[in-house]
Amino acid sequence: MEISEYETISLKKARKWEKEKHKGLHKKVLDATSRPVDYVIGKIGPKKLKKFENAVEKTIKNLLSASTYTVNPEELIKRAHAHGVMIKDLSELRKCDLGLLDDCNRKHIKFHERASAIQGAVGGLGGIVVATVDLTTLLVQDFHMIQEIAFCYGYDPNDIIEKEIILRIIEIGVGGSEIKFKALKEIASLKKIKSKSGKRTTAKKGVSVLGSKALEEYIEHLTAALIVRLIPRALPIVSMAVSAHSNHEIIEHSGQAAFMVYRKRFIERKKKIP
Repeated sequence: MEISEYETISLKKARKWEKEKHKGLHKKVLDATSRPVDYVIGKIGPKKLKKFENAVEKTIKNLLSASTYTVNPEELIKRAHAHGVMIKDLSELRKCDLGLLDDCNRKHIKFHERASAIQGAVGGLGGIVVATVDLTTLLVQDFHMIQEIAFCYGYDPNDIIEKEIILRIIEIGVGGSEIKFKALKEIASLKKIKSKSGKRTTAKKGVSVLGSKALEEYIEHLTAALIVRLIPRALPIVSMAVSAHSNHEIIEHSGQAAFMVYRKRFIERKKKIP
């Protein structure tokens, strides 16, 4: 199937984004900071840090092994209608106008950005003490947002490989530029696995399609990036504002990554549809 001029331009933008370094205050810190762990240990102590690491691991494994997605298909169809995408079934999204889908997702991402900032501000009132709950809750919100974006572009977020791709997108949203480029390479590998399988893929509860070692490394890298965001929360005076900004930035970058990754896949798939 031929792609439109808008889709051609969108594909170029996605490829350009893939080569760009991250922007934003926390991203600059993440690019410059190699070992934030030692500093945080001095601020909150190794016991609290271990609790945080365990909480992140539990959250990620729960998201990966969840038996059903948290997206309501009927609500997505209603939202599609509200944005001029007149479909009866979600499978029709695969051939929809990309411009309409993009507009719907942009507004959806903005909604989550505002919600995450409010959540961060409230969480910031408790400083570093409640930071663990705040950031793990944010991971769940982030996962949910990306699921909806995947669904909107015609991909099943309950497929185990799609879940792996979603986790890599979360990593892009949380980490620095180096993590972004690494995650994009891993997404490319996952796309090849999906292409070869040619069907919906499943896995045992808590098992990564790339193996337990890869999942363990992922959790380690994600935790390290999240730890950088704990540092400013050790300062009660600025904790509320920093928490709001940090949460907003995570959702903003995750949303942008999901937007670019899935619209690129949408276009690539459309080119193959007879």
